[in-house]
Amino acid sequence: MLRRLLRRVAMAVLFALPVAAFPMMLARATRSPQAQSDGQPQCETCHAAFVEAWSQGAHGRAGQDPAFREAWEAQGRPSTCMGCHTTGYDPATGMWLGDGVRCEACHGPIADEHPVEPMPTDRSVDLCGSCHIETRFEWQVSKHRQVELACIGCHDPHATALRAETASDLCAKCHRERASSFAHSAHSQQGLSCGDCHLGPTDSGPGEGHAQRDHSFNVRLSTCNTCHVYQMHNPAQGQAGLERTAQVMDLASAEASGLSAEPSPVSPVGFATLAGLVGMATGMILAPWLERWYRRLRDENE
Repeated sequence: MLRRLLRRVAMAVLFALPVAAFPMMLARATRSPQAQSDGQPQCETCHAAFVEAWSQGAHGRAGQDPAFREAWEAQGRPSTCMGCHTTGYDPATGMWLGDGVRCEACHGPIADEHPVEPMPTDRSVDLCGSCHIETRFEWQVSKHRQVELACIGCHDPHATALRAETASDLCAKCHRERASSFAHSAHSQQGLSCGDCHLGPTDSGPGEGHAQRDHSFNVRLSTCNTCHVYQMHNPAQGQAGLERTAQVMDLASAEASGLSAEPSPVSPVGFATLAGLVGMATGMILAPWLERWYRRLRDENE
């Protein structure tokens, strides 16, 4: 009895193995070979639009931008600048893999199974802040940080441009109620936008990891005094303004930075396991008939 059971299990396994192997073989057959040139991945083969936007953006031109080259030459070509203006810089040898902030700087080394497996992507503020140091410090005291709105929530990392035509359009995506109220204000009638007050110029000039505008998004007294230097507020009016401000909704929830329009790839291991179980069940069902056929064939040969 035990021997018969073992034979049936063996037959089931024989059925299960080729059925389970089929999804794995199919997955390998559909993988596209990676185009390589000089040891570097050719991302434009599949991501032409992203590469085109990158090549015209500040990241793509970080090593060759005329303003950077002029400042770099004037300072005696310091090697420390290459840590942010190139990709793969090695301070020990003074060599780097490529000019500018290339794909590998944010996506890491190309995955062996890509495009079946997604490329690793670092979307964190820590990565951006490793070069944009002072801008990151400003962001840390902002309301944007409190709601975990990271850099890429507002900035396109490929084109290094805003994710809207203007700063006001971008702000309105989350601050809808405030933007609607602002459109009827005296500031709006004078042609001012959100960025004129909330993204004022920095105290120091751009450079050393600093943006041209303050990313704390706080309205400073110096910003108000730019236009209202000879005016003083009536205390009663000021208190009324504070009460109205307290009634305005706080920063709306921002879009989650980890979402992607591309679906996550599914590993073929799950399909192989399911196919193996189906094959094993089929083998167990067919085992009695196969066993009878085998005995009949053996008896005829004898």
